[in-house]
Amino acid sequence: MKITLQTITSIELSNVCNYSCMYCINRDIKNQSNRDCGIMDDNTFGMACVILEQLIKKGTQKEIWLNGNGESLLDPLLISRTITIKRIMGNLQVGLSTNGALMTIEIAKGLKAAGIDRVDISCHKIEDALKAQKILWDNGITAGLSMGILSAPHNWAGQVPGIPCKLKDVICLPLLEGRGYVQKEGNISPCCYDYRNLGTFGSVFDADILDKPIRPYKLCETCHQNIPEIIKNNIE
Repeated sequence: MKITLQTITSIELSNVCNYSCMYCINRDIKNQSNRDCGIMDDNTFGMACVILEQLIKKGTQKEIWLNGNGESLLDPLLISRTITIKRIMGNLQVGLSTNGALMTIEIAKGLKAAGIDRVDISCHKIEDALKAQKILWDNGITAGLSMGILSAPHNWAGQVPGIPCKLKDVICLPLLEGRGYVQKEGNISPCCYDYRNLGTFGSVFDADILDKPIRPYKLCETCHQNIPEIIKNNIE
């Protein structure tokens, strides 16, 4: 069964973060020889937009989030890039996840004008999260608090030892649905846990990216999610 890219789940505008949480793999990205820490450049973002437009025309793009293994509010071009993405997505949802620490009234107003549909705030520091939520609410933006680290923590497919994983027996929808997570450098992986580029199946610069097969990979062997039997035997 050949599964190919059907929808871009998220675009990682930044793979650096202003936090250094012990339960997150972001701390280790800088130690990876095949990762370049920083903000996504214009060329990579532009090519990601080209693929997004192709998937919109194909009718398979569902929604998109402007975040990844980093803090998107560190991107100085966040507002203009949100405008571009919303123009492409039209009535489909454009969301953003943030820890909230850097949220300001000016950023909130910019996001509202850009057409952002939703902002999820991770409660790593409750004072930052609540401040950000109020700012967003005051500017007419739907903003929810994400308590996943308390209610449903995970260990990033075994990459963060010592973290109790409550997400058991979850079906791996990214592999079934042909999802792609665009990393800061432009590589595309089916999984946001893949901060080491173990399962990337292509790049935004590949002309044939929509034809490249998406398969289970090494990290799937240690993941808490269930890999569907229909593709389980193809782990590379």
